[in-house]
This record gives sequence, C-alpha cells and structure tokens, in this order.
Amino acid sequence: MRVAALERPLREEFPRLLRDGERACELEALRARTRRFADEHVRPRALEIDRRTGEDPGWFDWELVRAGAEHGMLRFLIPAPAGGEGGSPIHCSVVMEELCAACPGIALIFGAHALGVSPLLLGGASHWDGVLAELLDSERAGSPMLMACAITEPEAGTDVEDPDLLRRGRITSHARRVPGGFRLSGTKRFISNGSVARWITVLMPTEPRRAAETLTCFLLDTRSEGFSVSRVEHKMGQRACPAAELRFDEVFVPDELIVGREGDGAAETMIVLASSRPPVGAIATGIARGAYERLLAWLSEDPAARGLLERQHVQLVLASMEEEIHLSRQAYMDAATELDSGALGRVRSDPSVRALGHVPASIRRRARVRRWLASERARDATVALLHRTTSERALTRSLALSSLAKARGADVAMRVTGAALELVGLRAGPVRAELEKLWRDAKLTQIYEGTNQLNRIEVYRGLCHGETVNCLPPLHRAHVNADVPRHADLEAGTNGNAPQRPVVGTVVGAVGGRV
Repeated sequence: MRVAALERPLREEFPRLLRDGERACELEALRARTRRFADEHVRPRALEIDRRTGEDPGWFDWELVRAGAEHGMLRFLIPAPAGGEGGSPIHCSVVMEELCAACPGIALIFGAHALGVSPLLLGGASHWDGVLAELLDSERAGSPMLMACAITEPEAGTDVEDPDLLRRGRITSHARRVPGGFRLSGTKRFISNGSVARWITVLMPTEPRRAAETLTCFLLDTRSEGFSVSRVEHKMGQRACPAAELRFDEVFVPDELIVGREGDGAAETMIVLASSRPPVGAIATGIARGAYERLLAWLSEDPAARGLLERQHVQLVLASMEEEIHLSRQAYMDAATELDSGALGRVRSDPSVRALGHVPASIRRRARVRRWLASERARDATVALLHRTTSERALTRSLALSSLAKARGADVAMRVTGAALELVGLRAGPVRAELEKLWRDAKLTQIYEGTNQLNRIEVYRGLCHGETVNCLPPLHRAHVNADVPRHADLEAGTNGNAPQRPVVGTVVGAVGGRV
C-alpha cells in the first residue's frame, strides 16, 4: 500500500500565507524539496532502519545522511553569508513536519543537527568562516559532518532548561578555567546525535553551585583528548537518531571556541529553546499527520477496511484528527512567526547586521578581522544589539508560545496515533507496524525539549501570569557601545576611529535572517 502525502498547498494549511505570496512560494519550494527526499529515501527505509537500530543502537545509516545533504537538509539553517540558506524557525518547522510524516527518527538526525548549529548563530560572526564553513565544505565533499547539542545530565534533565530550576538542579558537570581556555569534566546523557557528531555545543557551568549565573556554551571538537561516548541508549522510539551518553574527562576547549560570553549560557539557552520548540511542535504534528495519512490510505484501499469509511463513527474520528492536526500546525506557525517577525525580527533587519552580511568572506577571514570578530568587544556588541532590538518581555512571550506549540503538538501526536491504532485493529498488516512505530516515536515528543509539564509552566508564566523571564544576557561590559570597525576598515583589516553602531551578524542566524 502506497502512502502518499496529502497534496494540499501551504496556503490551505496556513491561511495567513494568503497575504504573503513571496514567502508562500519560498516555503512551498522548500517543502517540495523535502518531500522528494522523504519519498525517495525516508519512507522506503523507515521500518528497516527502525528494526536495525532496535537490534543494534550503535548502527547508523550514513548513506541516508549523505542523501539528506544532497537535498539541503543540513544547510538550510546556516546563515546566507556563511554559504547556507539562512532559514528561520518557520523554514525549520516546515521541513520537520514533512520529514516526520515519513519517519520521525530519521528527521531527528537533521533536527538535532540544527539544534547543535543554533547556539553558534548567537555566538559571533567568526563561526561563519569557522565551523559553519567546515560543515558546508564537508557537505560539498560528499562526507557531511553532523552536530549535536549537549545539555541534559544524569541528574538534571528538564532542570537545565529553566533558569529557576537550574538554580536548584543537581548539576554535576563543570568547566575549569586554565591558561588559554577551559577543561570540561562530567557526563551528558540522552544526547541526540551525540555518538555521530563531529562538533558538539556543550552547556556547562564554571561554578556548579552557581550554575544559572555561570552556565557557559562551549564548542567541542569530538576528536579532542578526554572525550568519549560511554554508551548509546536502547530507545523505544525515534531509533534512527542515536541518543548517547557522553563523557568529558578534562577535555580542553580554547577561549576562541567559547560560544558567546562566559556565563551567558542560561540566557542563550532560553533564546535557543524559543527557536527550537516550534520545530519540535512541527515534529509532533508531522507524526500525527503521518498516522492520519496511513489510516486514510488503509481505509480507502485495503479490502479488510471495506465499508468502514461509510460509518459515522469513523468519520467523526477522522474529523477529530483533521481538527487536531490543523490546530497543532497553527500553534507551531504562530510561535515561529512571533519569534521571526516579532521578538527577534528587528535583529534581522538591523543595519549593522545587514552590513556585516555584505562583507565578503575573503575579508572576514583575514587574521585581524577574525580576531576582532572573536573578541570580547564583538561579543559585547552582540549582546548590546539584542538589548537594542528586543526585550525580555517579548522573548518571554515567544518562549511561552513556543512551549505551548510543543506541548500541544506532543499530546496531539499521542492521541492521533493511538486513535489510528484502535481503528485499524490487530490484523491490519504492514500499516499496523507503521502506526505502532509512529506511536512509539510520538511518546518522545512529550519528553525532549523539556517535558510537557515544564513547557506548560512556561505557558503559565509568560501568558497566564504575565511574568518576564530573564532571556537576555546582562549588559555587564562598560564598552558595549564602543566604536566598532566600519566596512571600509574591515576591508583594510584595521580598526576605525569613527563611532559606529555595533556590527553584529550572527544573531540574525538564530532567527533565520537573510542578509
């Protein structure tokens, strides 16, 4: 039985796009490209990959990753000045729903990669021509590299994803200052892509007793001495993407690979979560849609289901599924739009951001320019730009809407997959196996990116109670408004003396700006 995606234009799924024809065409092209990859490579192999990884959690399908790279699944979030496509949470969400309708586990490989990239988009333009350029070069060479993001610890999972819980959480990892950088020690657990990633963004405090105030993001080379993979988990769902336990034994990370500023990790995490939870809502929506599509195909084509579509009870179940999927889709698009056009929209359009995006890579790669882009002054300028273009209240609202979309989508995925299984019964043949897999896959969406309970606490704080969460790094540097190089000075590789607005480019990547 062939399961085809429902052929509906995005304007029907997102009526708001009726007013934005240009964006609708752009997203439609992206979805069509993603659907080709899903139809050609993902759907035909989903059950076999799930079986193989169920038997051997360490097995990984690199051929599938190479196919995904050829279809642009690894570069759409990387900023355009670095050679990527400059995608936003909206683009990421559309991709994730389409892939997850085919196989959530395979989709998570690319979603976890995007999550690993996300902190770098807040960390300074030096990453454009550093790790991000290396990722793109490896893709062009036919040997794509993957990224991961390591936050969860053995005794602190959801705790690490909320500043208040972080202050009370049992954080056991830590980073120790040494000449030229830091030594990282501890364990991270349940890290998606952790065993296959070439680079990992790692969140660790420099003082575990003051984790919320000292949490720092580090960019780790997995070839570093002292890094190891302790084990790969035997998962119930989304098996195609490995979840690993990572061990850090005095792993050295140089100062230039600190992402952002020391101690800004908690605020950076809030912004990253506000950006990543809409795509997780899309993951769950895609799972529900995948179950719905398979159920419709079975009801329409399988002789064992003859006559069921004429029953009013079945019609009501299908209508309820359509309703829940549609509303879940609107929730994640609301959250992504709020972030992209609201909370961080002014960052993308800031003249200084756009100016840096027009600086040729050949100039950005000059030693003196790269030193400045990686300097403390440049990092301070990035924080100053955030304070100038957004507010903690706006980010809190975005985080709440993103959390709402994630929690709502996860519950919808569980309800729809469960209802589909009830309708097909125990003797439905191959479709039963696919629906059982989707049900197992759906459960994980209620747990990762913060449990649904935590996400609903964020909804209460940001929407019900009107609280404001600390989502911005503090302006604690005296020279944040100091002069910065002009475009002409960057070409000369020297610092200018004329006052300028801060030239900061990477924050735009976190919201998908095209510069």
